[in-house]
Amino acid sequence: MRITNINAISALIDRLITENIKLFFFEKDGKKDNAIHQAGVIVYIKEELKVALKEVADDRYRFKGERRTFDENAIVEELEQLTFNDINIGEADRARLAEVISDDPNLEIMIQGEKLLRKSNEGRSANKNKLDELFS
Repeated sequence: MRITNINAISALIDRLITENIKLFFFEKDGKKDNAIHQAGVIVYIKEELKVALKEVADDRYRFKGERRTFDENAIVEELEQLTFNDINIGEADRARLAEVISDDPNLEIMIQGEKLLRKSNEGRSANKNKLDELFS
């Protein structure tokens, strides 16, 4: 039995997206050691995801209750939304940080960033729950 936010498929996919976003910024910022470390983390997550997807293919994937509602279109849509929510979280965090460390912080931009962060975190949570429901 897989556990939400630990080793369920949605958690692994979400973590893979997040770690790739980190890798992107480490590479963009020229942080070679951090990028090498991230690449290693990504390899491990991919292996864990392969194991979980094999459980789906073998009809052994279990998450909470056992429901059969496999819908490829819904899964693709949820994955896409999860990706956008993860990107928005990063963008909101970076925008807020930029304002905090600027010489003349703009409170309105900080508030907008906080709202986007909250909305994206809530959306991310809903996406992950829906993915696990679809896979189970």
